[in-house]
Amino acid sequence: MIKHFDHAELLYQILPSIYRERDASRDLQKYLNGCGLLLDQLHRTLLQRYADIFPDSDTVFELDSQSWLLPYIAALLDVRLTSPLESGRREEIANAISWRKAKGTLRVVDEVAEAVGGMEMVVHEGWKRVATTARIGMPLLAVSNYGYSGEAPAPQHASLRARHPGLPAGTVDLRCQGSAVKAEEHNLAAQISHVDGKAFRWRQSSLHGAQNCREGHSVLPLNALQPDWIPGYFDDPSVRTVDFRNSNWRQGHFHPRRVLLFTPTHPGFFGSTQHRFLWSESLRHDPAFLAVVSVEEQGERTLFRNRSLDQGPFVPVVIRQRVKLEQVPSGTGPVDPPVWRFEGIVFSHTVEADSGRLEFERCAVLAAEVHSTDLEGPVLTADDSLFKRVQAAKGLVRLQYCTVLTTTIAESLQASDCIFNGLIRKDHDPASLPGEGCVRYSTLLPEQSCGALRFYNHRKLGAVFFSVTYGQQGCGVLHPASPAEIGHGAEDGGEMGAYHHLYLVASREAVIIKLKDFLPTGIRPVVIPDHSLHQLPGELTIAETE
Repeated sequence: MIKHFDHAELLYQILPSIYRERDASRDLQKYLNGCGLLLDQLHRTLLQRYADIFPDSDTVFELDSQSWLLPYIAALLDVRLTSPLESGRREEIANAISWRKAKGTLRVVDEVAEAVGGMEMVVHEGWKRVATTARIGMPLLAVSNYGYSGEAPAPQHASLRARHPGLPAGTVDLRCQGSAVKAEEHNLAAQISHVDGKAFRWRQSSLHGAQNCREGHSVLPLNALQPDWIPGYFDDPSVRTVDFRNSNWRQGHFHPRRVLLFTPTHPGFFGSTQHRFLWSESLRHDPAFLAVVSVEEQGERTLFRNRSLDQGPFVPVVIRQRVKLEQVPSGTGPVDPPVWRFEGIVFSHTVEADSGRLEFERCAVLAAEVHSTDLEGPVLTADDSLFKRVQAAKGLVRLQYCTVLTTTIAESLQASDCIFNGLIRKDHDPASLPGEGCVRYSTLLPEQSCGALRFYNHRKLGAVFFSVTYGQQGCGVLHPASPAEIGHGAEDGGEMGAYHHLYLVASREAVIIKLKDFLPTGIRPVVIPDHSLHQLPGELTIAETE
């Protein structure tokens, strides 16, 4: 860490004391203050210039290299930047030379996928998942090379000999469990994966065994019509005949010219957290709450901001119990002046305001209800937020990059780049038409009627989510089965809905584009979402990770 000097004071102190004693009017000190200010600016400029030389994600002198310089540095190194994430672009530049030296190896494939996509990956080589015929006399490596201890079974025991991990058997051995298990530290086959902020050391058990039949983890789907069915999980070692279909998240995986990249489904706003609080009027004075949420009084505006939005990876802060704001006996109060703004907060219950206005940014809300009346200014404003239900029957609602899972009730609606998974209505009557307003670059249900609502560049398509159950991991996150018109339908070409700011769709596609430069000709990468990666065994303690 570098020490920052006050150059004005430093200049004054290094003068001989006789000049300081004669400076009764402090004119000399004022003159040196001007010189010191210039020296401070030169000093900071030199520090930033030095930090700009290191475009990776590590800070130099507590400074990051400026993001606008990344394309120019990439051009110097002949790096094609593909990641939509700034951290990913920094990693692409920082690792450009090392990735080129080890081009085509599994290590580089894994590093590229995780750096560019910003998510954990478990890599499988497609040729290992294809059933082949064993040849007599074909040499087999020792079982220790596959991470197992002991010696190979005696040749005279054919049934045991068939269990050798290097034998390309095409029939599943139902006597063995073939899934992820906890691994010891020095196991050669051990892998360390980071999911949901936790580290796991695990290995693949029997390469010929059957999948563990724990809930939600089976070779065969419970319901073949479910869109999130995956034909084989990340720890499914069974081999198949060649699948000649064009590869995507669901098919064409078992082919010698494929690289399978299994990734955990993104939890959305509902990742693991220990920050859970019951709402009360005194919550803003709770030290435990203030440690993770900043509360600011800005005139008539009260701002609640999740500190993790500024200090690193997003950590959800959950507020439970119904939140009642500005309540009045009549149920409908004046619209001005109180404004309640929440940033980065997850509400497990309804947020209700009888008067005033509500504002949300990067929030998840079970239901937002505003009873105040105003058609000139919005009584409910939201950006990059997820709602199960929205209700403002007497006011204007303004939404941008939001997802509403069920009903939207608004007297007037202005929406851009949103996903409406339920009908838009003017009031509580299920047969009512939408009120006035405009919806642009958004997707609606095919049965949505227009009423007085105007539409511009919209889609009437049903989105496919990993989950539509509010509070469940992956709720509102677009599934790869969603139409491309939704994944690229926003005005800027990104995905519609609440997770636009995370670039989840663009990240998956960036991994595939980037790996084309680091895989042999003809090898195609496939990104496969796998929820079972959230159930990895062998969680490491803090001491073990250090």
